[in-house]
Amino acid sequence: MKARVLYVFLIALLALSGCSKESISIKRQKLETGDIKDTSIVIKVGDTDVKYSEVRNYCYLLKCQYEDNFGKELWQYKLDSDSTIGDEARQEVASLITQLKIIKKTAENMKVALTSDEKNEAVRNAEEIVNNASAEDKKAYCLNVQNMTELYSDNILAEKMFYIATDDADTVVTDDEARQIDIQYIEVITKGTDRNGNYISMNAKDKKEAKKRALRLLNEAKKSKNFLEFAEENTDAENVSATIGKNNDLLGRLATDEALKLKKGKISNVISSKVSDGTEGYVIIYCINNNNEDATYDCKESIIEERQTNMFKDKYAEWLKGCDVKISQSFWEEFEI
Repeated sequence: MKARVLYVFLIALLALSGCSKESISIKRQKLETGDIKDTSIVIKVGDTDVKYSEVRNYCYLLKCQYEDNFGKELWQYKLDSDSTIGDEARQEVASLITQLKIIKKTAENMKVALTSDEKNEAVRNAEEIVNNASAEDKKAYCLNVQNMTELYSDNILAEKMFYIATDDADTVVTDDEARQIDIQYIEVITKGTDRNGNYISMNAKDKKEAKKRALRLLNEAKKSKNFLEFAEENTDAENVSATIGKNNDLLGRLATDEALKLKKGKISNVISSKVSDGTEGYVIIYCINNNNEDATYDCKESIIEERQTNMFKDKYAEWLKGCDVKISQSFWEEFEI
């Protein structure tokens, strides 16, 4: 149950994380006078009111997701001198709720609604999470079945809108585009950090010696009965095996292209390697499997998801144009996860 809502929770955040915040007009103001109560309107998204109780419901989901693994102290962990993980989390909660309300309003305009089964699913999930919550948490996080049902309904509707909005996304991915291979490799680093944490930055003379070393290792590797063991004994890098594809930057563009040409059981020549993180050197690659079918299938799914996400970002950007978002200043000052 928790995995279900958090899955949709992440779809909304990941799908929209690249959208321009400048396109949302955010105003912090006093939406209500007096102390913030469960029924206080603390956020307004267009003409949609968000009560404090709904915000607390989302905070409870974060609590369930992270505190069991990282403890309550997680929220006080400093990211820098000015912010903590808790500060970032409350920003994300406010952003998520804003996004969901905009999506919900768009769904209403498009006449998209939940089916009876989807509504029942929201109720079942709400009942489960509320029934499993402690009395203390129910009070602290304003938990009741009605509030939680609305939360689940918004999330299920957001997922539904995601797929409606991306229904015409290109889902054709060629084998060549997605093919993943299993390799073992030896890396001679001329610039970068080695497996012992030492930073290497060779001059031209040392680079020539490094290439000679790589050529010697290639000859020895061809004679070796076990490439993996030989690689572990002689590589400069931390790892000696990987599954890679066309868009993988583990060893750099040139080395990846050469690796994809290898047949199963074949060893490459010495290849110059330059990675986007600045690491440079020479690599020797041994192909274990020139078509990992499971990894290739997963890659195809990832490519399709990326296309859908990019399409959804564009459509969401249109939905939020001119949207006026107001956040209660008094609420923001006391709001904690």
